[in-house]
Parts: sequence; structure tokens; C-alpha cells
Amino acid sequence: MSLRRIILVLAAILITGGTTMVARNWVAGQQATVIEKQVTVPQVREPTGPKVLVAQTSIPTGSFIQEGQLRWLTWPEESIPESYMTQGAYKLEDLIGAVVRRGLTPGEPVTNKRLIRPGDRGFLAAVLRPGYRAMAIQVNATTGIGGLVFPGDRVDIILTHTLKGQGDEGKSRKASETILTNVRILAIDQYIDEADGKARVGKTATLEITPKQAEMLAVVNQVGQLALSLRSLAKDEDELNRIVAGEDPLAEPDPEVGGTYTYDSEVSRLVNQVKKTIHVGRGSESKEQSF
Repeated sequence: MSLRRIILVLAAILITGGTTMVARNWVAGQQATVIEKQVTVPQVREPTGPKVLVAQTSIPTGSFIQEGQLRWLTWPEESIPESYMTQGAYKLEDLIGAVVRRGLTPGEPVTNKRLIRPGDRGFLAAVLRPGYRAMAIQVNATTGIGGLVFPGDRVDIILTHTLKGQGDEGKSRKASETILTNVRILAIDQYIDEADGKARVGKTATLEITPKQAEMLAVVNQVGQLALSLRSLAKDEDELNRIVAGEDPLAEPDPEVGGTYTYDSEVSRLVNQVKKTIHVGRGSESKEQSF
């Protein structure tokens, strides 16, 4: 093979190799550009400005404000009326337990005129449904469920008293009975002592009941000791699933007269146990034996 032919072959090989490298680098560069465009996430600027208080969920008229029902929302500064409640001027935790004068829809701004707080004039009148009455009963750490009952909760009212002369041999008996069911708590005088930060358990609970039920409570208050029994927020499994899913609970039924009772002998087998006595005679002697 001549020298000229060898030189041409080598030149062809070099040109081919160089072309291949250039093409490979170009393809790699295009792929990197595509990947970079796919990975790049546009940055979304968070809105800035003052925040106003709005309803997180639907809150019907006469309802107590509970945790999770209100939130702060950024609002255009030029369109904030003086009546709106703005962050900094109000604290969200201070509004828990307030009552809605007129219903709120999700996203609707909250104003002072739409809420009434405990201690404000006309608080109970705004809470009470038409035809109902407010009545207070005495409670303590035990009968008030250790301070775990709050405005808006539903309770059953249980009476424990002594029944004289109804046991065996004319002895007295103890009994408990459910007087009223599904009663709404309007207020309870629990508070936090700002000096030491400790909770003080309330001594009175204010209930929402009908006029007839108010008369009943006035009587049973003199008969024995009253206790509160806290009811679940959900009335059954289906409603519990609704609440977990973020849906509103079903409407609460009106309070009713209870229909159950329990005697002391149902909880203790030793109460009113009857002792049997026999006479044992031996000759002229007679003795009594009990068992």
C-alpha cells in the first residue's frame, strides 16, 4: 500500500472519530437542557399584607366558636373595613367560646358584631334558642367531670338520692336515675388563675332547658346530688365518619326526660343482704344462730 493511501485512511479515521465525539457531546448537552427544564419548579410568591379573621367552616347562628373553626387569611389592605378583625388587634384563642349572633359561611370575614363573648351584655340571651331557659346547677370536680366540660358540650344529668323505707326490713336504699338527656352547656365558671397559671374548676354549670325541665331541676336539686355525664360529639358511627371527613355534624335533638335508673343492690351484692335466723334448742336451752 502506498504512503499516500495510508495517509488518506488515517485522515478518514480521524475525521470520523472527531465527528462522532462532536455529535455525542451535542446530544448530551441537549438531554441536560431538557432535564434542567423539567426539574426547574417555578417559585410562587406568597401573598403579603394584613390578615383578617375568616370562618374556616360553616358556623350556624347560636353556635359556640370551637378550635379549628376560624383562621387568618391575607386580605388586600385597601379593602379592609374597620369592622373586620385583623391579626395583631385580636388573638384567635381569645375568641374560643364566643357565640355567633348570625351564621357564618366558609371564608366569610368575622366582625365584632357577629360575635358575642362570655361576660358581654346579652350573652345568654344570644345563646338561648327561642322557647328555652337558662338555669344553673352546682357542680364540683367530681360531678363536673374534673373540669372537662365546656360551653357547647352536651351532657346527661344524673340524680343520686336516698329512698327511705324501700329496702328489706324497712331499710333505706340508694338509687341513681337519669333525669335529663342531651342538655347543652351554656356556660361554666372555670377559669385560669393568671397568678400561677393553674385551672380552677367551676362550681356552677348553666344549662339550656325547657320551662318544664327547669321546674324539674328546681325540685331534684333539693332531693339529692346532681352529676353531669358528658356525651360524645358524634351520636353514632356514621356521624363520627362525617366529622372525621370534615363534614358538619347532624343537628342535635332537643333535651328529653331520662328513662333509666339503678338501685344500689345492682352494683353491690352485699347491699340489703338478708340474714336468716334459726332457733336451736338443746334440752331446756334455746339459742339463735344467724347465717
